[in-house]
Amino acid sequence: MERLRRNLVLALALGAAVYLTLAVLSDLDRLGAALKDFDYALIPAILGLVFLSYVGRFFRWLYYLRVLKVPVPVGVNAAIFAAGLSMTISPGKLGEVLKSVWVRRVSGAPIARTAPAVVAERATDGTGMVAWGFLGAFALGLPPWTMLIFLAVAIFGIAVLRSKRLSLLAQRVLSPLPLVGRFAPHLTDFHGASNELLGTGPLVVGTVISFVSWGFECLGVYLCAVGLGVDLDFLTVVFVFAVSSLLGVLSMLPGGIGAVEAGLALQFVAVGGLARGPAGALTLVIRLATLWFATLIGIGGLLLVRRLLGAAPLEAHAGEDLPH
Repeated sequence: MERLRRNLVLALALGAAVYLTLAVLSDLDRLGAALKDFDYALIPAILGLVFLSYVGRFFRWLYYLRVLKVPVPVGVNAAIFAAGLSMTISPGKLGEVLKSVWVRRVSGAPIARTAPAVVAERATDGTGMVAWGFLGAFALGLPPWTMLIFLAVAIFGIAVLRSKRLSLLAQRVLSPLPLVGRFAPHLTDFHGASNELLGTGPLVVGTVISFVSWGFECLGVYLCAVGLGVDLDFLTVVFVFAVSSLLGVLSMLPGGIGAVEAGLALQFVAVGGLARGPAGALTLVIRLATLWFATLIGIGGLLLVRRLLGAAPLEAHAGEDLPH
């Protein structure tokens, strides 16, 4: 919980600074007027679609654990997955590796065996969002170079994770080091599981699930635009959201805070043709409905996991067999 508290305080502080800056740059009066006209009756539909997106990603998590042959009761696994969303505010969402700590406590599977499932989630989040970004770019008649760059980064990352040569090199480099050497023997497990999850079959399945899941969230984000009454078509919103989300991941900032907001606000002006006030209001509503809603689900899941598995400090177990 201490780690979550630190992440949450950092994210809230960073978010407050970013949203204050966004409000000032968007013109406070116009931002307030845009938010005042929001159709609040759409909130249940927006949050429901975002929630469905995470249900889809939970099935991807179940699929990955099945590929790894790691049995976890579905109810407990759902709580673990939800609790992992509390780490949405960690850099690149990689704090979600704590899911592997909980899975270890339930199934006994080494953290190095299941941590690649979290990495595979991030990889297929990327490929799924790139697919949506391509659809948006083609629909808008925009050059696909931006999405091709993101796709190249994803392919490079997957190739690195699957490379046995790089895994052996990392093991040789880390072994003699005093602090991190104890993680070197676990790199073999980590690489083996990564190979299983990022092979052609699981990669395609994970990307398809990701594409469908992100589709629900994209529709929820579009309803945010509808609620504000802005004149943007679905694929324009999708393109802006996809590019901004990918920028947030690459920035490695907690929750992508700052990078995602800048991407959304600037692109809604440049690509969508919105005035700064509505662009800022739409950015704020989208982040509340995605990042902060997911964080709230995660906190609820974390409390449930602590009830189911006990309140032993997770930090004490997180580094036992996880390669860093």
